[in-house]
Amino acid sequence: MKKKPGGITAQSMAKGFAVLSAASIGVKILSLLFVPVIRKLMGGSAGYQVYTSANQIYAFVYVIATAGLPVAISKTVTEFMSMGNPSAARRSFRLARTVLAGIGIVLTAVLVLLAKPIARASGYSEAWLGIVVIAPNILICSVLSAYRGYLQGLKNMTPTATSQIVEQIVHLLVAIAAVFILRGRGLAWAVAGASFGTVAGSVAALGIVIYYYTRSSNHMAAGNNAPAASKAGTLPAQDYDTKYYLRLLAKYSIPITLSAAIQYGGTIIDVFIVKSRLLHAGFAENEAAAMHGDLSAARQLINVPTALVTALCVSVLPIIAGLYAERRVAEAKQKAQDSFRLCFLAAVPCSIALMVYAVQIYGVLDFDRPFIMTAMAMSVLFMGIVHLQSSIMQSVNLLYQSTFFVGVGVLLKALLNYILIGIPALNIYGAVISTYVSYLVPMVMNAFALRKIKGISIRLLDPMVRPVIASTAMLLPSFPAYFLLRRLLSFAGAYVSNLIAFGIAALIAVVVYFVVLRFIGGLKKEDVESISPRLARKLKMKDD
Repeated sequence: MKKKPGGITAQSMAKGFAVLSAASIGVKILSLLFVPVIRKLMGGSAGYQVYTSANQIYAFVYVIATAGLPVAISKTVTEFMSMGNPSAARRSFRLARTVLAGIGIVLTAVLVLLAKPIARASGYSEAWLGIVVIAPNILICSVLSAYRGYLQGLKNMTPTATSQIVEQIVHLLVAIAAVFILRGRGLAWAVAGASFGTVAGSVAALGIVIYYYTRSSNHMAAGNNAPAASKAGTLPAQDYDTKYYLRLLAKYSIPITLSAAIQYGGTIIDVFIVKSRLLHAGFAENEAAAMHGDLSAARQLINVPTALVTALCVSVLPIIAGLYAERRVAEAKQKAQDSFRLCFLAAVPCSIALMVYAVQIYGVLDFDRPFIMTAMAMSVLFMGIVHLQSSIMQSVNLLYQSTFFVGVGVLLKALLNYILIGIPALNIYGAVISTYVSYLVPMVMNAFALRKIKGISIRLLDPMVRPVIASTAMLLPSFPAYFLLRRLLSFAGAYVSNLIAFGIAALIAVVVYFVVLRFIGGLKKEDVESISPRLARKLKMKDD
């Protein structure tokens, strides 16, 4: 780890990835444990889909408010710090925080006022109260995301990780208690209770990041805070006016916001299309809602390994942006390639495990239709590639190209959803096919743009080989172990025997994966050393 001006701790890409990954996986696992409880309290898949629809509508507005500016903050803070200008970094953050708060206030008001018509249009009218209750979270998260972006720009991922864990714990505890208390008043109130848990969690997270920000500001004040000369000839901070900062933030944030809004727009399209097309295919109202709920549950499960890739994207953006700002292009290209190697270390085994163990995982979580998960599992890999490509493109200022390519994918997804889900033989699996197409097309377009415009040619197959070998190897002992344990524990009942057998099999799979990966050279010493030098010494890892 390195020190930033004023004593701020900067983390390497692998270290930042590890910190955020651990937090993200913890958060997603807690979220998954929350799902079966809430589904039962809300009466099953159909009731759960009402809650999900409220959340997806909120998430779309949330993305509009918070997707672009926090990334812009991270990028500008990194660039100013790389240029030896910490005061400019702080000023750009404060200005962006004010803008985000204003956006949050406006969008909160819009969401509250339009809650009922939006809920009716989605086909889930009981979701309106949940939308009203969760709306203030737009304002809270707008401010929260500003602090996270600033601290990430300092290449310190610990505040984001800590706040995410606290946020999820508070969310779960408050949501379950609120749903339990309010469900007697009807489904709309139960959904509102679950939404209130989200707000409570965000308030707790905001308190955490403000604490870290205050501490980092005190470190800076104690250190040498005079604006240094830029490596690229940048002017001292006092020579920048407000318009300059606004132009810089707008330049970075607008295309990123558009890209994220388009991506989440695809999810909103699902809210309005999936159920209606299932009804068109001849399914009953309740069955269509249940199938839609099962699709949403599968996507929530996919979000667990996807969180690893998201953590990597957050870690890699300020590092590549900083190298690019310093005109260290060769190093930026190498970091881009390294990021895909790290991506595949996580995404490949997760995709294979979700595909092979879908039935067992669904048994633990009490979900229906596990074969939706089996069919969708490999989308984790394609989603990871596209998200990481987009993050790298944002780092090297290919912002609008990235946005356009994502838009093409979402447009294809909407079109295919409409056509394929309406075919009775395909039904909900039409959404699975459209998901793959929506990632494959942008993946090819992103790769072409990076190579032709920036000369960044990223190898995808080579770094994937070793994770595939290790992932295949992990199934050889773990899968038979599951069935043996399931038989031995049959006296404990179906659920308990599945839970214990799967837990032990998963542990065996993880251990075998990393042992084989290390043996075949898929895990480098620098990866482990940057996370924990002590662990690297303990494993007696040699230099590559």
